[in-house]
Amino acid sequence: MAREIDIQQELAGKNPARVAPQIRKNIRIQKLRVRAHLVMFLLALGIFGLYLIVDWMPFWIAACALIVIPISLLSLYFDRKVLQYQQQKLKLIEEILNQSEKF
Repeated sequence: MAREIDIQQELAGKNPARVAPQIRKNIRIQKLRVRAHLVMFLLALGIFGLYLIVDWMPFWIAACALIVIPISLLSLYFDRKVLQYQQQKLKLIEEILNQSEKF
């Protein structure tokens, strides 16, 4: 379900040329967050899988991994949504900048 962005309302009183670099920076940060959540999820999944395979791993480590798995999945999902929103917003701002350059 794609959410429509009212770019004119978001840019009210702002210069699109000055907003675009900040949004690019936000996109870079958001990509890092998504990647970090993915790594955290895979690491927790690996730790729990290792607990099921070997006997020497303490139960409390596996329990902590089980707690981290749903948290990292939710964080991954919602940060991905924020990343898509920021990318869509940047695309609209770049279209506005291209239109203003043509005039």
